[in-house]
Amino acid sequence: MLAVLIFAVYATSALAVFGYALGQYHLLWRYFRGRPHVVPAMRARDASQWPTVTVQIPLYNEQYVAQEAIDACAALRYPRDKFDIQVLDDSTDETVAIVDARAAWWSARGVTVTPVRRPTRDGYKAGALAEATPNAKGELIAIFDADFRPGADFLEQLVPEFDDAKVGAVQARWGHINRDYSILTLAQSLLHDAFFVVEQEARARSGYFVRFNGSAGIWRRAAIDAAGGWSADTLSEDMDLAYRAQMGGWKIVYRRDVVAPAELPVTIADYHTQQHRWHKGRTQVIRKLLGPTWRANLAPMVKAHALFDELNAVVVPGVFLLAFLAPMFVMAAQQNEWMQLPSRWFILSQINVLLLPAYGLIALQSYAKTTGARLRELARTMPALVLLFLGMNFSLTVALIEGLFDRRAEFRRTAKYRVQSNSPGMAWKGTAYAPRRDLAITWGSTVLAILFGGYVVFDLALGSVSLILFHSTMAVSSAVVSARAWRRA
Repeated sequence: MLAVLIFAVYATSALAVFGYALGQYHLLWRYFRGRPHVVPAMRARDASQWPTVTVQIPLYNEQYVAQEAIDACAALRYPRDKFDIQVLDDSTDETVAIVDARAAWWSARGVTVTPVRRPTRDGYKAGALAEATPNAKGELIAIFDADFRPGADFLEQLVPEFDDAKVGAVQARWGHINRDYSILTLAQSLLHDAFFVVEQEARARSGYFVRFNGSAGIWRRAAIDAAGGWSADTLSEDMDLAYRAQMGGWKIVYRRDVVAPAELPVTIADYHTQQHRWHKGRTQVIRKLLGPTWRANLAPMVKAHALFDELNAVVVPGVFLLAFLAPMFVMAAQQNEWMQLPSRWFILSQINVLLLPAYGLIALQSYAKTTGARLRELARTMPALVLLFLGMNFSLTVALIEGLFDRRAEFRRTAKYRVQSNSPGMAWKGTAYAPRRDLAITWGSTVLAILFGGYVVFDLALGSVSLILFHSTMAVSSAVVSARAWRRA
């Protein structure tokens, strides 16, 4: 009975990882085969022809970046009589005074900046958006998180997309203010770039569902209302609304050529907080929308990739379970003849896991062509990206389990410190939001480093090269995360 259970879990994990890889490679193929988006011509318009736009800046205790966020949005070029800013300020610290001061300063100069505050923080970011949007003046709603710095031409570039009445939202590409601050931020930037430069672009070129990423984008207010509005029942309110809108017939346009830079998390604790929230939210979206997506009247490949996008979060527990169960699977296969043939195939899934970074490297080659970045630099950083992904695997598996069974949507924000690429090391230390040592990830990654190190000894005795490579990578990844967590770096 135990052997059957091990086989079932291991086989399911192997198929989940294989399915993820298959979907990613198909997206890569579609990236090269699909048609690039045709950017609408910037035709001449007088002020009366531009739609009204409200910019929303959701904030919660962002004293280091609030002023720059408001200033960047106030500097957007747009007819002033058709443009206003709502600062959705749920703050409880010095941020409140900063927001009020900048709102008064810009309002005196002809830019309407209105702080919007609530008695409670119910629903977190989604709750703030849901409460403020009915009072927004704009036909279009642009959203920027506190650490984003859009260029002055952001609205001029994206608003013409809404000349198409079917367009419900437009998403721009995320850039990175502090890409070269540390190896941690550089690895994150490559992970984001692989998603935005190739994965989002491939979906857009193929007519598949495109994700709205919560910031650096514009919504048509009518599309928000038609899709049922912002909902606080998941931590991924952005993906939730985007999928509901697209299932309702709205189109989301992705513009890779328009970039809004933002601050990447600079400590492992902050990165863990961000990823834990994202992955828990993704699982809540699976629980909420998987059935409706399956039943939706969509073209077969559109539906297939919508389901794939919702479900690809399962690669995280899939990889962890493959690593954790491998010795037990091998021993069970040695004692049960019926497991020996499929075991040869399932063990090969470890090699498949290690091939996944090849997708990132190919994607980053496209990134290098579009930005001028050197491939040598990208290849140098790829090991850090692999270590970051595998080292966070267990904690993200826990987040996914929470998302399946925990209906609470507690929003833990990611602290921002106004750190840039040229900021000195440990520039975040001593700030009001400097994280405490995260004991869960610190001790958890330490235990896993020891566990997977022990597995390597077992693999050496077994003589399995694929398992030795896989478990060695898992052990090193866990050790790296453990070391950074202990140092709070």
